[in-house]
Amino acid sequence: MRIKFIPFLIVFLLATGATPISAQLKKVRFSTTGVSISELPFKVAHLKGFWREEGLDVETILIRGAVGMQALLGGSVDYTSASGSTIAAAVRGLPVKLVFISSSKPQFELISQPQIKSVQELKGKTVGISSRGGSNDLMMQMILQKNGLAPNKDVTTIIVGAQNETVIALRTGLIAAALLTPPRPFILERDGYNRIAYSGDYLSTYANGGIGVTDEKIKTNPAEVLALVKGTLKGLQFSRQNRAEMVKIMPGYLGVKDASLIEQLYDLYLSRQSMDGSVDDNWMKGAIEFTQKTLGGALKEVPPSQVFDFSFVQKAAR
Repeated sequence: MRIKFIPFLIVFLLATGATPISAQLKKVRFSTTGVSISELPFKVAHLKGFWREEGLDVETILIRGAVGMQALLGGSVDYTSASGSTIAAAVRGLPVKLVFISSSKPQFELISQPQIKSVQELKGKTVGISSRGGSNDLMMQMILQKNGLAPNKDVTTIIVGAQNETVIALRTGLIAAALLTPPRPFILERDGYNRIAYSGDYLSTYANGGIGVTDEKIKTNPAEVLALVKGTLKGLQFSRQNRAEMVKIMPGYLGVKDASLIEQLYDLYLSRQSMDGSVDDNWMKGAIEFTQKTLGGALKEVPPSQVFDFSFVQKAAR
């Protein structure tokens, strides 16, 4: 009877599409903010099965920044990669934490029209931002001021929307310059546009791509949080150590077919990615201070423990 039963079970599982392994996986929903080199570890963790190795069936859903945070707080998703929004929410006192950072350096490059060769040449011109008061706006102000230009006096700023809309505004001549994230600056430079500033030269403490989670999830299901962080850390480590395979993965993910451009993007990726998914106290304090400036109002003491929890990264690395 036992010999006859085993083949029957296998046929049943194949017919229903179930497997003993998939039946044990925990389904979680992870909102990602978009296609960017800072979120490559998440793509690698999915493609290489690192999340599944940790017992998770992760569904990634594209949800932009602040909306992703709303989805997290509302319970529509379990995790979000919107690191800036997670930090901002935690600074405001909302019960969330950033438990993993993919990139601790800003990705934004200030790209200008072909005839503009320096930041100073933006005087009298119009530049594009994604929204008023956000990090993109504040970074633009910082770069202009450090180059002797007064925002909205020497240079006019207008809202042009998300990255794709910003590229269109630049190509159609609506704006003279804008802050853009890879791979867009590389593509535009190839087409004759100029890179006139890198935001990381003006601000070193800025999170790109991370794992934001609610305090409730950390309290009630720390094993699940650890599993997601562990699988993602495997993705980060693999992406840093396997150039040959990464240059095969990146074209499909980034939508860039030019092999030489992919090589450049991978070199950039290596220079800006976190080594282990965490940052030190000084970085955390700097990120909190910058976030407070974007939120406006009086600056008050916010301990890093209110915003960050890298204990899962430490456990995952053991």
